[in-house]
Amino acid sequence: MRAKIGMVFQGSALFDSLTIEENVMFPLRMFTKMKRNEMRERADVVLKRVNLDDAHKKMPSEAYGGMQKRVAIARAIVNNPKYLFCDEPNYGLDPKTAIVIDNLIKEITEEYDITTVINTHDMNSVMEIGEKIVFLKDGLKAWEGTGHTIFKTDNEIVTDFVYSSNLFKKVRQMYLEENG
Repeated sequence: MRAKIGMVFQGSALFDSLTIEENVMFPLRMFTKMKRNEMRERADVVLKRVNLDDAHKKMPSEAYGGMQKRVAIARAIVNNPKYLFCDEPNYGLDPKTAIVIDNLIKEITEEYDITTVINTHDMNSVMEIGEKIVFLKDGLKAWEGTGHTIFKTDNEIVTDFVYSSNLFKKVRQMYLEENG
């Protein structure tokens, strides 16, 4: 079962003593019987997919935050998982890089036909890539819906969190004016 699950950790969780290529190949060594040259070929495919064609021999310490996240995504999808879990994938990233990571996760989810679960506090990510949104409060489901229905909810727990930002208050007002 574990081989069918890919995981992108909040802090990327790359092994400092392994090259980027070796980090990506790690799940293949654990869960497959591939030969080393097959592992390298598969790592090359996923590194190209996340736009890291020339990063194979670099060490994680030579990679900046967005690059480390892309390595973590490549490692998470190298086994063609059925499920992808992402824990705060945009943690510590600037807004522009966070959008790149959001788009990459969304694209990979569709391309690889993966069921993806993202745990995040980043409402930009939720609104950008969330098809189904589940809002948890104290470990319990407080609300469930979509990016469109979140603007219509009167659930006070959700509105207090989501609209704590003036930007989202303005977006909600515009949405309600346009859609009634």
